[in-house]
Amino acid sequence: MIANARIGDFAVNECPRCRKLVRSHYELRSVRLARTQLVVPDLMVDVCPTCDHMISIAPEALAQLREAGVSK
Repeated sequence: MIANARIGDFAVNECPRCRKLVRSHYELRSVRLARTQLVVPDLMVDVCPTCDHMISIAPEALAQLREAGVSK
C-alpha cells in the first residue's frame, strides 16, 4: 500500500472483476455509493488497467466521503 497515494501512482492489486493481479493506477472519478445512491464527484480511486473497473477508494479520499455523507 502506498503511504500517500497521488493521482497517477501505481499499485499492485487483484481486480475483483477480471480476477487478475494487475498494476493498477489512481485517478479521479465520480463514484455512486451503493446504499444511498449518492454520487461523490472527483474521488481518488484505484482503477484496473485491463477492464477499467474501480478496485478501491484511496485512503486519502475518506475525508471527502465523510463530508459527502454529512451533507445528504
